[in-house]
Amino acid sequence: MPNVIITGATPGIGLAITHYLASSSSTTPAKIAMLDINSSVGPLLVTSLSTQYPDTEFFFHACDVSSWEAQASVFSSLYDGEFGGRVDVVVANAGVSKRGFTSLLLSRTSHPPKKPDMRCLEVNLSVVVYSIRLTIYYMDQKPSEEGDRGLILCTASNAGLYPLPTAPLYAASKFGVVGLICALAPAVLETNIAPRKLYDGMVITPMETLTKAVDRFVKGGKEVNGQVVEVHGGDITVREAHAFVDADTERNFVRFRGLGWA
Repeated sequence: MPNVIITGATPGIGLAITHYLASSSSTTPAKIAMLDINSSVGPLLVTSLSTQYPDTEFFFHACDVSSWEAQASVFSSLYDGEFGGRVDVVVANAGVSKRGFTSLLLSRTSHPPKKPDMRCLEVNLSVVVYSIRLTIYYMDQKPSEEGDRGLILCTASNAGLYPLPTAPLYAASKFGVVGLICALAPAVLETNIAPRKLYDGMVITPMETLTKAVDRFVKGGKEVNGQVVEVHGGDITVREAHAFVDADTERNFVRFRGLGWA
């Protein structure tokens, strides 16, 4: 019986994933723990879902997942309690949207400058980091002979693929999630921070390549604004923005830019 944890489980995407996993559990019954800050809706959903999917056990835990302590406490409680000592699937879905044009831009005229509202970054990126850290810990408790430790799914946004000038902090948080998941095979930069033996068997990118990249930005002027470069070996490569996957996606994205919503 797979044990599943879903953060941000009561609205939208989280609830849709809950329905999907529950509907797939007729052949392999599951236990699904729904984590969300909305303590009024959660218990009602558990009652409704339990009727709709009688082969699945549902649990709701009110949790502010932006708090490491709160999220860690719920994971521990589930592991030691309802889940009987195993976690199989975690869906790191919790996040917040950014309504209206970003405070990072609107605060440019304030004197003195006001601290930007960082909640978007703190919730959308830090929460995923917390979930992954906790998941890895509990999945590592499985016996080595099981082989497959489990599955971690992280939801992001197309704002993590395409430029979103109206909400740069929201976009940064979603690019962060994408980068976090993609960071399985990075170029390795030679530094004196970690022991040299850590790099055994790796292709090392010398520090001189990094300085070449820095030099490019220092001397490049406006033409390098917004560029991302990857340093690898002796080369630096400009990573162009992702092309839109189709015309409909581009049209929708342009529309969101105009609305000032993420």
